[in-house]
Order: sequence, then C-alpha cells, then structure tokens
Amino acid sequence: MTIKTIAAGLAAASLCACSLAPGPYLDTKRLEPPPPPEQTAEKFPVHMIDVDYFRKERAAAVPAVCPLSCLTPQTRAAYEYRLGVGDQVTIIVWDHPELTGGGTGIASLPPLPAGANGASPSPGPTQTQGATPIGAGMSGGGESGLTVRVANNGTIFFPRVGRIKVLGMTAPQVQEALTKGLSRTIRNPQLDVRVSGFNSQSVQVTGNLRTPASEAITDSPLTVLDAINRAGGALPDADLQNVGVTRNGRRYTVDVAALLETGDPQQNVLLKDGDIIDVPDRSNSRVFVLGEVNKPTSLPMNRGRLTLADALTGAGSLDVKTGDPRFVYVVRGADKTLTPDVYQLDMTQVDALMLMTKFNLQPKDVVYVQVSSAARFNRALEQITPTLESLFYTVQLSR
Repeated sequence: MTIKTIAAGLAAASLCACSLAPGPYLDTKRLEPPPPPEQTAEKFPVHMIDVDYFRKERAAAVPAVCPLSCLTPQTRAAYEYRLGVGDQVTIIVWDHPELTGGGTGIASLPPLPAGANGASPSPGPTQTQGATPIGAGMSGGGESGLTVRVANNGTIFFPRVGRIKVLGMTAPQVQEALTKGLSRTIRNPQLDVRVSGFNSQSVQVTGNLRTPASEAITDSPLTVLDAINRAGGALPDADLQNVGVTRNGRRYTVDVAALLETGDPQQNVLLKDGDIIDVPDRSNSRVFVLGEVNKPTSLPMNRGRLTLADALTGAGSLDVKTGDPRFVYVVRGADKTLTPDVYQLDMTQVDALMLMTKFNLQPKDVVYVQVSSAARFNRALEQITPTLESLFYTVQLSR
C-alpha cells in the first residue's frame, strides 16, 4: 500500500466522518447565500492614545451647555409663578372683613347696586362657589381671608369686583386687578393676594427612585435635582449621568452626577409644567472588554466614570501568553452611529501606563486586545496537528 493510497483513504474517511460525526449540524444545501458586496470595505482612521491626543482634546474641549434653561441667580430672581386652572388664591382685604368671610359673612353682604362696578351683580350662589373662609389671624392682624379657585375658564369671582380673568397672571398682577376693581366702591383698598394651592402645574418623576411620584410646581423654582430629592432620592443602581428630561416630546440628557460631584450649574435644569424626569438604571452604562484578556467581561460604569485602566484591570489584565500589548483598541459609537471611532494604545511605551488612567470610556465602548502573531501561528498549528498525527500513525501502521 503506497502513501498516495493511504492519503486518499484518509480523505475519504474524513469526508464520511464529517457527515456522520455527532453534534450540531445544519444542512446548508437549501440556503442561498447573499451575493458578495460590490463595494469594498470601509476603512476607519485610528487615533493613537498619546500625549498629543490629550493636548488636542483639551484644546478642543467645549464647556457643557445645558440644552434647557437652568437655575442661575438670574433665573431665580426672575422666576414667577403664573396661575392655572385649579389653583387656589387667598385674598385678604384689610379693614373690610365683610368681603373675605369675616363679620356678617359673604352670604349676608348687601347687594351691590346695579352699575356700581360696571356690571350687574352676580347671583348669590355664584359668589360662594369655590370660596372657603380662612380663620381669623391668618394675616397676623386679625383679618380673615377668602380662598377662591381658578375656574375652568381661567377666572375667579370676588365681591364688588365680579368675575375677572386671572389665567396666566402672577399674584401681584391679580392684586393689582382686584385693587383697581375695588377702587370703584372702596377708597384706597389694601389687598394681600397669595397662591395657597398649587394644583395646575406638575412634573412626573419616574425611574430608579425610592418613591416615584408626581411633583407640583410651586412659587419656588423646581429643578431636576429638587424633583429627585422629593422622590426620595436615587437607588444605588441608578444612572445619574444619563437622567432624561422629556419636554414637548423630546428627551434631553442631563448629567446629574456632574452636578453632584463638581457642582456644574449647567446641569441643574429648571423644570416646567408637563416635564417627565426619568432616572434609568446602569444597564446601558457599561463597557465591554474582549480579546486577549484573562477574563472577557462587561463592566458597569461607576457614577458614569470608567477609565481604560479600570476596564483592563476589571478583565484581569492582558493575557501575557497571547495578547499583543502594542494593539489595545477602543471602539466607540455603538449607541449613536454605525461609523465607529477607533482609538489605539501602545502599552509598550512608558507613558502609556499613565495615559490609560486618563482615557475616560463612554457607555457601550468596546475594549479589544489584539492577539499576537506568535499566538495565531501556534493556534494554526493546534488545528493542523491532529490531522498530521493521524496521517503519521496511519503510515506507521501500514508498514
């Protein structure tokens, strides 16, 4: 028996073994592969992680700008609460308790002569609708107040003034309008108007919080940090770096972690009626470490921060037998675009050990350690060795 005959027999046996070998197998005869692409594969530039990279990054750094209006000393000073439907307004007229529920009470007020305030007097039931007398001593001077509710048409009713439009007005503006109306029947009226019930404006706070709830907007500015604190604070697995504020159907990302760590005022968003605040978990804030490392894994970002050194350490460092320290790649852009940004670190350089602690990763970055050429050659030998051994033993047996 010649070697050629033995080789032919081995080839036939291998083909039979492939078709009869146990284990998973998919018959590809009924599958039609797609035609080869006409265009050549796109090439992506590689950015070296070196000293020049950090210099350019520092020169091109742009201060974070809040996409929404934020709380500043100027916005706090200019903030005004404007009335909406359902709000309650407490009105006090000094030295005239009969107008605010004191003395003889609203129900026993003498009828106003027709035309005294430019309009016919309203019927009695309308006067008392939505009015709640407030106990004496509320103003500190023995005066009582009348609390009225803003009706669905945006108006309130007050004796001797009638029904006035207050929707979208501030408390001082309502005070001015009532003062003007009462001046027709009262000489130099003195009024105090305050909002005592905030029912028209609110925001929804959801996500990884202890007590998610609807928070009312009051006469004090409400920021995203205030809303999270009112909801009991964030849970341990909350991702404060990517807090969402949805306004008018569009979601904006707010870095509350930067606000807590550095006091960045550009992240303290001033909330408006109808805003939705969602605090996600850290499931999307993680990075992947693959390739020639001792323990390929995915790592969560701690408060939105994770460096390249942290990622490699969390994966057990490079595999010294198979990894090539000259080619440590970071592939970025998986959650934003199909065109990745590729960065490379050469760990054989002395300054690389310092630079890797300064290179901050972003969510869903992929850290990949390239295999060395010697390891690829050895793996190819491992695949060929069983076949060579079988051929060698067969030849020996034939002799």
